[in-house]
Amino acid sequence: MVVLELLVVILLALALDRFAPPPLRVDPLDWCRRWAQTVEQKLGGGNRGHGIGAVVLVVLPPVLLVLLLRFVLSELAPVLRFVFDVVVLSWCIDLYRLVDRAQAVFDALKAEDLPVANEHLRLLTGADAAELNESGLARATIAALIAKGSSAVIAPIFWFILLGPAFAVLQRLAALLGEQWCQPNEGGGEYGRAAGRLDQVMAWVPVRITAVSYAVMGNFEDALRCWRYHMRAPTDDATAPLLAAGLGALQLLACEDLPQTGGQGAGMAVTAAVPQADHVQRTVALLWRVLLFWLGLALLVLIGGALG
Repeated sequence: MVVLELLVVILLALALDRFAPPPLRVDPLDWCRRWAQTVEQKLGGGNRGHGIGAVVLVVLPPVLLVLLLRFVLSELAPVLRFVFDVVVLSWCIDLYRLVDRAQAVFDALKAEDLPVANEHLRLLTGADAAELNESGLARATIAALIAKGSSAVIAPIFWFILLGPAFAVLQRLAALLGEQWCQPNEGGGEYGRAAGRLDQVMAWVPVRITAVSYAVMGNFEDALRCWRYHMRAPTDDATAPLLAAGLGALQLLACEDLPQTGGQGAGMAVTAAVPQADHVQRTVALLWRVLLFWLGLALLVLIGGALG
């Protein structure tokens, strides 16, 4: 029954994310964005302790509120707790917004309207890409979809299944602060470091699950080779291996082992293809296949439990 309830909650949350009418399409994370801005402005710089305190000040009240409300509703009636889980998870999942904005970028690129494509990309990533050409806009859109496929789809579902809606909210807030305070040109300082550390902790398992999922649902060998190569490469970008796996799965990145020469270890040749507008739709399709793969796996577990 637990697996069945989780599967139904996830399916209903995805449906609510897609079919909720405009008056009900609230973005509770928008309040958290404004609250994070207020905390950053009021507290200014500071040491490591201030950074950790600022992150706690932003994420703790919503998480505690979700825990409290869920406890109260479960005491009143299990059906109220069930509805609450569906609503909270639908707020944490951002699948259809990603798909809609990616489709808007694709349509603009097909129409050769780069300013409009850039505007939709800015809504998707929060960054301006006015200087990019068609392939650059396509690559930035693909990269955003690959990364957000983990942070805005797989990760909240993972934490919801593992520890409930409060941790799905914690993950989304960690990802939000990671984007808002860790921008290299925004000067997040100690707040950015603390937010980035929390985001990395919450993303560590989901990123690897998503990377393997991209490999299974795409080009398996290229995805795993590129993942392995970028895991060894020194970088401060925690999403670089995930991006490499996603691009490898889409065959936009090829990583080939080089033969050993003398006493030197084998290296790897990396070749990147030039992305086009059609690759944006291919990335959306990959994301859908990954989601359907895990839903199908959950259904098989449910059926196996019923038969066994």
